Amino acid sequence: MRKSSAPGRLGFPRLRNRSVKWLGLVAISAALVAFGGALSLVIPSLKHAAAAEERLHAGILSVPLDTPLTEHLVYPPGIALGSFDGAYTMATVYKSGVVVGNRVAFWGSEAGALQSRNYPIDEFVYVLEGDVVTVDADGTRHEFHSGDAFVIPKGWVGTWDMKTRFKKIIVNF
Repeated sequence: MRKSSAPGRLGFPRLRNRSVKWLGLVAISAALVAFGGALSLVIPSLKHAAAAEERLHAGILSVPLDTPLTEHLVYPPGIALGSFDGAYTMATVYKSGVVVGNRVAFWGSEAGALQSRNYPIDEFVYVLEGDVVTVDADGTRHEFHSGDAFVIPKGWVGTWDMKTRFKKIIVNF
């Protein structure tokens, strides 16, 4: 018994002439591409799902610890304490394509104190440079220095006092 051709196995009609077979494959391929393009216009979520799937299977991303902090920002009034102006710099190196707000970033500031009344997101911190003293709402005091790691839980209430210039890498989750 003769083996069927690839198009025949896929349920397409068997074509005998070689050039006709190729024309048939090209026509079928073009139709599938056109149908896929039209379908993505009709159902935009397919494009987003494909992009999210691509991000999930992307390669490893290197995060150099000397990444320059290029975003210049200032906390809103009421966050900075004392004479601290609330200015800080950041560099976001990765944003999650799955959960909005999840990211990896570098954050830096001159010495100064901040107040948190309800920290907006869970945050893993690795101290790259400097010293910080935190005081929880219940009065528990923590000191962190270069090389230390800790987690700030969502909803944290307390003060954040940077005793020196301070730089950290953060993972919001």
